[in-house]
Amino acid sequence: MTDHADGRARPILVGGTGRSGSTIVGHLLDHHPALTLSRPMEVRFIAGNDGLADALAAGTKDPGSDLAEASARLAVDRLLHRWFERAENVGLHQSMSRHDLEKLTDEYLASFAADPLTATRRLTYEIMDRIADRLHAPRLVDTTPANARKADRVESIYPQSTVVVVTRDGRDVAASFASQDFGPGNPFEALSQWEQRMLRTHKAVARCRPGRVLTIQLIDLVVRDRPGVLESLCSFVGVDVDAGMVAWFDANVTAAGMHPGRWRSDFDEDTCRRIDRQYAEACERLVAAGVTIPD
Repeated sequence: MTDHADGRARPILVGGTGRSGSTIVGHLLDHHPALTLSRPMEVRFIAGNDGLADALAAGTKDPGSDLAEASARLAVDRLLHRWFERAENVGLHQSMSRHDLEKLTDEYLASFAADPLTATRRLTYEIMDRIADRLHAPRLVDTTPANARKADRVESIYPQSTVVVVTRDGRDVAASFASQDFGPGNPFEALSQWEQRMLRTHKAVARCRPGRVLTIQLIDLVVRDRPGVLESLCSFVGVDVDAGMVAWFDANVTAAGMHPGRWRSDFDEDTCRRIDRQYAEACERLVAAGVTIPD
């Protein structure tokens, strides 16, 4: 296994509620010469639902239990049959063979009950090292949205990792999901999901070590304070602002492309009123729980 006393031990994990801007931040960081966006840019197998981080949580809570073993086997099943090859050019298959992955997962399952943390780290590092080797990457950036709401669980696997949480007005998140062919089927379901994920992210971040997580608002990055937020982002991950990064940012990320307030124009007047009412109620509950709401 690769020695992780280097940049690979410090991946940058970008996440959010989905449709909140994590992809923009990932591509922005990818244009820094010291950082490389993983391929696939969302590896998913670590923080995704029923991934390795969830299995590790079960194994840590109740070592050797039937539930822990079932969680580990479910994570392997999803790794092999859901995340290994998601499309012709999207998946872990670009960096390793199925035979090699099966060998690694067999080793993981054989050692998980006795030492779930070591087993999880070994499997994770081996897979991420294969990706980094193929990309010649000294330090990887991953944009799996669940990195935000699983920030605490992934910390056990990558203690030196940093997490960037990107937030966005929930009404615009809902409108963005409604325009896609994946995710919640309507804006009201999307708003409910946004509320749940904002709360889960808040709780996960509170359990992380101080200074590990940076939260930025998409509208600040794109519209209100582009140079200031970019400087804060680079400082947080430990790099200087790079001219090539700025050039890409200026050429490809615009206020118009972000569609701030798009929910007002995407739906009829009655639907907008219902969305606004549901959003206000959700914000009231979140604020009562201590969550900071995007402006």
